Amino acid sequence: MKLERDSILSKQEKVFLTANFLDRHPEIEIQDLYKWLYYGEFGYEEQNTFLKASKKIPPLQFLLDQIEDERAFGNISEIVWEPMGTSHKFVSVFVTQYFLKECPLVRLINLMERSSAFRGSRMQFKLDWTIVKEYALGMMPNWTKDDFYQFEDRIGFHQLPILDYSERYLQNYFHKHRIISQKLFFEYFPEFLDESILYPGKKSSSIIG
Repeated sequence: MKLERDSILSKQEKVFLTANFLDRHPEIEIQDLYKWLYYGEFGYEEQNTFLKASKKIPPLQFLLDQIEDERAFGNISEIVWEPMGTSHKFVSVFVTQYFLKECPLVRLINLMERSSAFRGSRMQFKLDWTIVKEYALGMMPNWTKDDFYQFEDRIGFHQLPILDYSERYLQNYFHKHRIISQKLFFEYFPEFLDESILYPGKKSSSIIG
């Protein structure tokens, strides 16, 4: 199964992805919206950073430890993946649910290492930020234009810095995940592709429930 197309998405499609993200994540700050869009355009900046968290722990064991922790606390995502950003370049893969679907962890590590080749462009990110911001202002009553202006000034938006998730986000959305190229992920795991999550008006097309 292949994605419907690889061309640049329309504004309607970008708004659709933004709306779904805000619906799924109501407890966020502006910086979390920025990070979601950033990850979606550029992926994870240092794909192997988590592998270096402890040089004494092999990459595979590091993933297994995270899975064990999530299962011990019953902290398991109900879904395998969700879209990141508005460009169809990257998805967030939830490690424990991926593992429970009997997918190989070694493959996940390999896909992480290869995903940096699919980074997008700074210009596209800035154009999409304008679309995302415009929509969010109409949907998030607690956010104002001044909030966005102050946020952009504070972070030096023109430099497109890498930001952390807010404490509010981390308290509410804490599943272990990895940012993977959407193209690579569905090439290896077409059974997980559900175009209804990616395109407005599409019916569910995932083989796995």
